[in-house]
Formats: sequence, C-alpha cells, structure tokens
Amino acid sequence: MAWWTTRARTLLLFLLLAASAGWWQRSRVFPLSEWLLSRVGGPVPKRWLLSDPGTALTGGYLAAQLNADAVRLGDEQQYREAAERLEEARRLAPADPVITRNLQTVLLNWGTRELADDRLDDARAHLERAAELGARADVLRALGVTYLKQAKYTHATAELEHALQVAPADANTMLALADTYLRQDKRAQALELLERAREAGARGAGLQKTLERLSREVDAEWDFVQLHSRHFRLSFADDEDRRTVRLVLETLEDAYADVGAKFNSLPDEPTTAVLYTQQDFHSVTQTPDWAGAAFDGRIKIPVGGLTADDPNFSRVIRHEYAHSLIARLGGAHCPVWLNEGLAVWAEEVTEADHETWAQRQIADQRLFALAELQGSFTALPRDRVAVAYAQSYLAVRSLIDRYGAHRIPDLLQAVSSTADIEAAFAAVYPGTLASFERQLQAELAG
Repeated sequence: MAWWTTRARTLLLFLLLAASAGWWQRSRVFPLSEWLLSRVGGPVPKRWLLSDPGTALTGGYLAAQLNADAVRLGDEQQYREAAERLEEARRLAPADPVITRNLQTVLLNWGTRELADDRLDDARAHLERAAELGARADVLRALGVTYLKQAKYTHATAELEHALQVAPADANTMLALADTYLRQDKRAQALELLERAREAGARGAGLQKTLERLSREVDAEWDFVQLHSRHFRLSFADDEDRRTVRLVLETLEDAYADVGAKFNSLPDEPTTAVLYTQQDFHSVTQTPDWAGAAFDGRIKIPVGGLTADDPNFSRVIRHEYAHSLIARLGGAHCPVWLNEGLAVWAEEVTEADHETWAQRQIADQRLFALAELQGSFTALPRDRVAVAYAQSYLAVRSLIDRYGAHRIPDLLQAVSSTADIEAAFAAVYPGTLASFERQLQAELAG
C-alpha cells in the first residue's frame, strides 16, 4: 500500500523558480569623443560600433556595450548568447561588479530553466559557474536543489547549508534542506527545519501534514537503531528481536532481486525501511486497520507476530518494495490504480498467480472507472477496497498480457517525464488510455 501525501518537496521547485526571477543592473553607455575615436587608429571593427556610427568602443566602454546587449538578450531568455557576451565583458572589465552580477543572474536563470525541464547536468554546469562568481543565496539554493534531484545528497547538503548561512531567514532554503535531510533519514533535523520554515512564513496543507507526520515519526522512533544490509537501511526499536530484524532484511534483499528483475531496476542507493509495533504503525501512518504495511518514501512494516512461514510476509515485503521502485521510476505522478496494480503484480511468484483471486473479488461488483482510482485507496469504503486492488491488478495484468512486461519501466519513465498518464500511455502503447479502458471494462464484465 502506498501512503502518499504531498510533501514540501513537491512545491519546492516551483517556489525556487519563482524566487529566482531575473533582474538586471543596467550600465549607461556614453558615446566616445571624436578625439578618442581618432586614437583607435585604422578602421573600426563593426562589432565595436554603436547605433551612432560616430562612436566606437574600447576597453571598459566595449564591456559596457556587451553588458547592455546581454541585458536585452537576458530579457528575451536567450541565455546562452547573454552569457557569452557577459563572459567577454568580464574579461575586458574584470573588476566591474555590475557585469559580474549580471553574468551570475543569467547563469542562475539559465540553470533554473534547465532544472525545471529536468536537464540536470546542464543545470548543474550553469549553476556551478554562477556559484563561482560569489556566495549568493538563490544561486546556492538552486544548485543544492539540482544536486538533490541528482541524489547527490552530500553536495546538496553543503550547498543548502551554505545558502542558509548567507540568508538565515529564507524559508525556501529551509524547505529544500529539510527535504535533503529526509532523503538521508535525518528526520529530527528535517522536522526542526520545517518548523523554522513555517515560522519564517512557509505555508500550505502539504507542509502542515508533513510536520504532523514527522512529529509522530520522531516521537515513535526516538530510541531506534539501524542495521544495514547491502541494499537496505533498516530502523527498529533497540529492544526488537534480532531474529525478526534479520528475517526482514533477508526478505527485503530477496525482493530487491526478484521485484527488481520485474521492473528492470536494481538501484545502488539504499532503501530505508522501518519496523513498528502494530499500535505505533497505525498511529504513525494514520492508516486504516486493514493496512498491512505502508510506503511514504520509507517502507513501514508492523512486525508483531512475524514469522518466516507466514505466507503473507513475503507478499507484503514485495508489495511495499515495489512501491519504492515505482516512486524511483515514475516519480510522484503515477496514478494510484497503476501504482497499486503494479505492486500486486510484484507480489506474484509465478505469472498470473493472483488472477483467480482478482476475478473472485470483482465478481458481481460494480467496477470502478480508472479515473475513480487516481487517489489513495484509504479513502474508499472498506467493502470496496478489495475491488479496487483487484481491478487495478487486472488492468496491469491486461497491459502485460497484451504488450509484455518489458514496457512497464518505459510507462513509468513516461509518467515521470510527462506527469500525465494519458500522454504517457500514448507514448508507450498503441491506441489511447480511454480505448484500453473500454476494452478492459468489456473483458472484466464479460
């Protein structure tokens, strides 16, 4: 079960982009006297001419004209050309603070545009160059967010902490740094920063929900310790039975191999899982009593009574690990019917071994439209939850039977890129999502 809430990170990039709107310092350009023109000697290069043919540029004057050109190009969002002119102007007038500042602004706006379009390597190159030109909070914040999106958490932490030193009251930097701490499972530090961000003016239902959830987690996990396996970081109470801990880690590693093969994804970055008591699990996750586990960026498992011969144990682990892979591959835009359907598929040991169960769940039941299954299943009436899971699985099963499992990672990548399931579907499969759904509904009702 994926327990999705909109976290501060969803809004962070948009806040960042809004905060980095371009501004320019314009330098005045004065015509040279006839005497100075005569000292140039020989014909004047055309690129040195102003609109007034009786003037020419040398040294700092040429730098000023290049700066003026760059201001116009920057206003037109022609960042490459603007940056080239400003780099040349800075070579001619290296001590001019206006030119340096304008170059930094061009590189910042160029970098944030690339960041918004997920061209992360290009964004990083422009923003690193901008950071070389001076410690400026919006540049450091943008560079930190770029590193964060590239999962370079050590670099992201360094840049964002530096940005916060430069601008200690900047709420957007606090939000970005809190997200970076969360990715590194530094939850107490993240909670402190989010509280500071709220005091500094950050608002939103997503922020409030994150604060509430983090408060519950920090309270429940104050005495937790960690144990690492090759691909997982497992947090648990210090008095937890170590046999249970080892069993969970071994089962997670099995899921890493088996479920990873289904999704053609074997990530190097460790996945975090947390073991709770039954009572703490529902208190922290705020899930209904039918939920057997949850994923919200971390796999959360209630461990009361777990045994190696429990037939549901491996299934639950595979299901939740699948959610972590779907989050990596599809981002935050994967509709819940696809997310849950894939997670049920990931439980299977042999192909289609859940099909009989799913057909039994939907028999004589009103089927959902896929649009009704876009949000969390926890909001559904209890007697409709099994139908939702079964129908979601059968939709995924139909895609795999028709087109093959090898297209699933492509679909998730398209969802991540387009943030639109209909466009993503059309990019990977023939026909439209609507026509697929009509055929699916006819098959399931038949």
